[in-house]
Amino acid sequence: MLSNDNKLSKIRSLIKKNGIQYYILPHSDEYQNEFLPEYSKRLEWMSNFSGSAGDIIISNKEAFLFVDGRYTIQASQEVNEKNFKIYNYSDLSPIGLLKNKKPKSIGIDGNTITYQRVANIKKNLDKSVKIKNIDKNLIDQIWNNKPKKKKSKPFTISGINASVKVNNIKKYLHNSNADYYLITACDSVAWIFNIRAKDIKYSPLFLSKALIHKSGKCYIFSDFTNSKNIKFDIDIKFMNTLEINNFVINLDKNETIISDANTVSFSLANKIKDNAKLKIEGDLIQIMKSRKNRLEKNGMIECHKRDGVALTKFIYWIKNKIKNNKITELDAIRYLDNKRKKNEKFFSLSFPTIAGTGSNGAIVHYRANKKTNKTIKPSDLFLVDSGAQYLDGTTDVTRTICFDTPSQEQIEMYTRVLKGHIAVAKSKTKYGETGKKLDYLARKPLKEINCNFDHGTGHGVGCFLNVHENPPSISKNSKIKFEDGMIVSNEPGYYKENQYGIRIENLILSKLSHGRITFKTITIAPFERLLIDKTLLTANEINWVNRYHIKVRNILIPSMNSKERDWLINQTAPLQ
Repeated sequence: MLSNDNKLSKIRSLIKKNGIQYYILPHSDEYQNEFLPEYSKRLEWMSNFSGSAGDIIISNKEAFLFVDGRYTIQASQEVNEKNFKIYNYSDLSPIGLLKNKKPKSIGIDGNTITYQRVANIKKNLDKSVKIKNIDKNLIDQIWNNKPKKKKSKPFTISGINASVKVNNIKKYLHNSNADYYLITACDSVAWIFNIRAKDIKYSPLFLSKALIHKSGKCYIFSDFTNSKNIKFDIDIKFMNTLEINNFVINLDKNETIISDANTVSFSLANKIKDNAKLKIEGDLIQIMKSRKNRLEKNGMIECHKRDGVALTKFIYWIKNKIKNNKITELDAIRYLDNKRKKNEKFFSLSFPTIAGTGSNGAIVHYRANKKTNKTIKPSDLFLVDSGAQYLDGTTDVTRTICFDTPSQEQIEMYTRVLKGHIAVAKSKTKYGETGKKLDYLARKPLKEINCNFDHGTGHGVGCFLNVHENPPSISKNSKIKFEDGMIVSNEPGYYKENQYGIRIENLILSKLSHGRITFKTITIAPFERLLIDKTLLTANEINWVNRYHIKVRNILIPSMNSKERDWLINQTAPLQ
């Protein structure tokens, strides 16, 4: 197995051979997925960084890793800083670095970097800089034992007929005077055709791209071409993954293809431009998909009830077991994951369960392994962020658990995080607002004492799809206005490095009524009473917690045994 030094040495030889000065390696595959198939985990193989977002830039003498605020601590623990200089995007971006270095040539793999990103690089650098698209990824050229691509059989799910969704695309093509709509995001393909698969972990995605013609004829390009036993209500032709290139090459020069700038690859976009007309826009399907229909709303609400049973039983178990037993983070993860797997309609986890005790809880997206695994101390706070994919929905929930008498500081910080959480849950905004205002509300109680958290307050969530779904969000960078039926997470937090982490996360469903957007909390699990200082809460905030706990108790009690029931009644008793 190659060491990081050897990997970098070999890459630098290829950099020299290809006549470039810098090589950009994004955390992405040819579909821009968040969770990558094993064969696409090039960034992790190169650096040991296992987070779900990041970029590497390598030159003849230096190498740089860029991560966001969720991963700064994790990156410093996983990556050898002798090999890679680590930067938070907020301190220095890849483009900022390249501006400083003033290279004459940059190499990319045009299959794994988007057309929009390359355009942005060109826009911000000197016009004389050459962007060289290297046909075979440099990492692939030295990755000898690279995992093979796995294939699974796709299946269809019930929902709004695919024909209805395709007809909306047909109308859009007609109004746009275009011939084809190109879909390169796997979750968009999955949603519009009501198709799911097990091609990657944590998201029920079918690795594929699709074209919809203005006539309604649909083409899906994937490694799965035998669709005889799959029933669709529309005309779909399945073709091999690589055939999309030939399809594009054979287009008429006067034909127009509409595609999403944020997911179409640089290579495919250029092939289209060489043979037809390319119209770059935002992904229409991503917007359509984020507005959950009646079936999706009901499915999400019901799966959260079942998910709440698993999580609440886990909380009861660990609170009682920890007193006299040695339990590690990995033990806790196994127990919770197994609880979920017994749930009706369980499909998979929606991401690797995060379970951090004490200082590990301060690592926002901490992932326990044999090296980092800690025994959970009753005196430590324990942060658990977890979720699952069910056949009717997707869950993502975080609870901070306390076993013993917490410090006054921990109580205050948890209560301030809770106040921010409640402010978002109770908010009423005018139609047309983005998540910026909600992000401010979530941070306000912490900022009053000069504290904050270095991640967004909320992300969109799919229905039996990606647990992180664009475009809705709650952050200072939110750009999309809230519509009726959008589901986002509400997850403010506070992290004291090397000591503890606090996060409270529920999913909330938006509702449009009389020109205003309100939210319904759909996650069902109790908060940590030991960490709530009711003297810091207003009467309205106390009432909100009490109403939420009544709802939790009423929904969960029928699924609890007698001991769990007694504990839950106490856990959800009114704050006096």
